[in-house]
Amino acid sequence: MSIHIKDVSKSFGSFNALSNITIDIPTGELVALLGPSGSGKTSLLRIIAGLEEADSGVILFGGEDMTRIRTTERKVGFVFQHYALFKHMTVFDNIAYGLRVRPKKERPSKKDIQEKVNELLSLVKLEALADRYPSQLSGGQRQRVALARALAVEPKVLLLDEPFGALDAKVRKDLRRWLRRLHDDFHITSIFVTHDQEEALDVADRIVVMNEGRIEQIGSPEEVYDHPNSPFVYDFLGNVNLFHGRLENGKLLNGQVELDAPGIDSAENRPAVAYVRPHDVMIERESTAKDAVQAKIVHIHVVGRTVHIELKTQGLEQFLEAELTKERYGELGLKVGEDVFVRPNQLKVFIPEDYSI
Repeated sequence: MSIHIKDVSKSFGSFNALSNITIDIPTGELVALLGPSGSGKTSLLRIIAGLEEADSGVILFGGEDMTRIRTTERKVGFVFQHYALFKHMTVFDNIAYGLRVRPKKERPSKKDIQEKVNELLSLVKLEALADRYPSQLSGGQRQRVALARALAVEPKVLLLDEPFGALDAKVRKDLRRWLRRLHDDFHITSIFVTHDQEEALDVADRIVVMNEGRIEQIGSPEEVYDHPNSPFVYDFLGNVNLFHGRLENGKLLNGQVELDAPGIDSAENRPAVAYVRPHDVMIERESTAKDAVQAKIVHIHVVGRTVHIELKTQGLEQFLEAELTKERYGELGLKVGEDVFVRPNQLKVFIPEDYSI
């Protein structure tokens, strides 16, 4: 079931939650609505579900206008962050609930409900826990029950609001993989809300980056991470180092440092900022080019096979972060307090005034 969201706006009093949101989602795609708190992502999800009414704009499912259709008639499955399971019902009864409350003409037989629930219990790997109550389950198990309950009614669209936000990191990672496999098996059009960049990059086919009720960028995880179209997207999708300077002859100049400023050669004599990821900061013992910045190592932190290094630049007087492999770290033999040279690679240069509101 494809979803077309066209020019959707929503305000709560004087607060503008959404402004002219337009997104096309093909059948079977898994889309993440990613953004900080207050960016409008949950408001948009609730409008798609019919739990909120848009001030303007339309919502189409498979070309059919759902804008004024009641939630119960939209055939969406909704999974909340805090499970929303019925505490007095067993796992089996929670999953069966949506089938049992259907109008009598549409309600499956007891045998069909039994078969459907057993099929879903097998899918979510909870067959042995059918007779338990939510209080007897772990957080990850409860969320799988919530997903099974949403799928039991065979929804056209699956909507998930921060589905793993209440779980610890290890469980979140396991459930992300499980959701990806589940989505591939069911091939159901799905939209999930998250503020977790890693979660969106790991799970989604496409990411909609939102900020202050507007869409900043839509693209694949690779597109939005490697080719961000604004400072906000670059900064929101991971750690970043900033190099301030002034543009001249295709270079970003700051004192004796010259950095290539690709793609904006025509922007002469204007203040600009270069963004670079920590893993694109090279560390060397000797200065080999004008784009090398002298810096002192102030902290080293080893996490698995990645070494995080914090440096303070000479002259620019700013802190930088670099990430090296353990092998490269060993080759350099780095120590806290040493002076080294850093060279930023894969720069993305933005002119601040072009993105000011």
